[in-house]
Amino acid sequence: MRRIAYIAAGLAILLGAPALAQQPGSASEERTMVLDRVVASVNDEAITLSEVQEEGQPVIRKIFQEFVGEERVRQVERAQQQLVEELIERRLMLQVARREGVLPSPAEVQGAIEEIKQTNNVRDDAAFRALLKAEGLTFEQVRRSIAERLAIGRILSRQVRSTIILSEDELVKYYEANPEKFQRKPEAEIRLIFIAIRPGRNAAQAQERAEGALAKIRAGADFADVAQEYSDSPTRDRGGQLGVVHKGDLATEIELQAFGLPIGGVSPAVRTDAGWNIIKVERAEAATLTPFAQVREAIREEVFNQKFEAKRRDWIAGLRARASIQIMVESPEPAKP
Repeated sequence: MRRIAYIAAGLAILLGAPALAQQPGSASEERTMVLDRVVASVNDEAITLSEVQEEGQPVIRKIFQEFVGEERVRQVERAQQQLVEELIERRLMLQVARREGVLPSPAEVQGAIEEIKQTNNVRDDAAFRALLKAEGLTFEQVRRSIAERLAIGRILSRQVRSTIILSEDELVKYYEANPEKFQRKPEAEIRLIFIAIRPGRNAAQAQERAEGALAKIRAGADFADVAQEYSDSPTRDRGGQLGVVHKGDLATEIELQAFGLPIGGVSPAVRTDAGWNIIKVERAEAATLTPFAQVREAIREEVFNQKFEAKRRDWIAGLRARASIQIMVESPEPAKP
């Protein structure tokens, strides 16, 4: 069964494990009450430290695994500040979604939960809750996260996505300005005879065998027939037919021949670490530019995403400029993992 984190990440709904709860009346009760404080305010809506802790658990856990000492402190502080900023932006978008009436219904949230359950082959709520618990999540947490993400997706679609218009001219200009992104690698179709260095056959003996095979080819023998007789490669039964290869696929010594010989040309015996090789080029194509029609949709997606991200940043900047935002502490401390 795939882990729930994998599926939920695809839906962008997971917020990480919650902070560890303290039992009422314990010696740490006072500390818990202090920790669960307001760290930021967005148009008079509070963001609490417990939210930052919940959001930050996976990130902080990773930092504690990868860093120590002062670098760990710096990484934690940087993560804390970023977490607070992300929560502020999310709260701003949720406020707009609430004002515009695009919050999802309970039925829609439940539908998304059912989709996650179905994808993970989970048949009942008890098994689903157990799966969530194994990931450090609660059912209520996931339900809330789904509702937030659906609302944010809808308001972004209405306020940002719907404003983006792409012209054919823009796509063509992107194609012409970025030829390196659409360059096809040189390719060649080759046959190969490989004479291995192995127990009972040293390098000199392997070379002698390769030179014998090459002499037969130069005397007029068919390359495929010689490959079947001499080659140690699994391709020997196909007459040494290796198929289509692209520049960068092969050992440098072989590539120099595969992309340097004329069509029909046969190389000398070429040494590699494993043995000796004889290459014949059946077909070759130089680097070419993929036709625009074949990459148009990929270009459209790339250009759209670039515009979307730029407009999303501008829209959020506008929300921030018009909002009343207060950050009460510079770097609230998420619970340690």
